[in-house]
Amino acid sequence: MNEQHDTNIKADALQTKSKDEVYNFIREKLKFKSFITSQLRYIDHETIEKQHRRFEMSGYEETTGECTKHNLAIVNEFADLGIYDYTNYLFLDFYKGQGTLYLQYFHESEHFSFDLVGYGTVKIIYEIFEKTIFSGKSKRRRY
Repeated sequence: MNEQHDTNIKADALQTKSKDEVYNFIREKLKFKSFITSQLRYIDHETIEKQHRRFEMSGYEETTGECTKHNLAIVNEFADLGIYDYTNYLFLDFYKGQGTLYLQYFHESEHFSFDLVGYGTVKIIYEIFEKTIFSGKSKRRRY
């Protein structure tokens, strides 16, 4: 049975969910859109339904900026939750499969870096949630 999840959920509603429920929310939000998968031929559609977009973690690219644009697009899928409201900057860097999250909190001067070695895409997004929308830190006011 194909269970539908609300991907338009707000950050405060996510805080009441279990870790597994948040992981499922992330997977659902990163699922390949049906208008794309319906155009693919010669694939097992049942298998592709269980897949989602993933970070490019190699750090290698044929065109400069290709990995950064791809990875930033994935992070930006969650911008509507306010993840950027807690920071002056937030970005990911990958090299040879090892990720690092860099950020500076809004109203703070310290710069942070967090190793994400061995983390997959879903766990990395969850870590971003923990450092931002689940952090209890102050956030910038948006009108």
